Amino acid sequence: MKKKKKSSKKPKQPNLYVKFSGMAFQMGAIIGLGAWGGMQLDEKFQTESKLFTIVLSLTSIFIAMYLVIRDVINMQNDDDK
Repeated sequence: MKKKKKSSKKPKQPNLYVKFSGMAFQMGAIIGLGAWGGMQLDEKFQTESKLFTIVLSLTSIFIAMYLVIRDVINMQNDDDK
């Protein structure tokens, strides 16, 4: 019987281009949904100043940026291990 050698190699990680392009699509979806939701609320309540669109768009931008920063920090911490 032959013994199998256990490799101490780390599992292959996905390409960084794939990770970052996925983040871009995620950001686009979050911001797009926030803007769409704001427009729907402005239409429903018939606001002239488009307040819901502005507030939800900015909120979704901050959420998307938070998620990207968190993912980049997690990738950096994974590389350090």
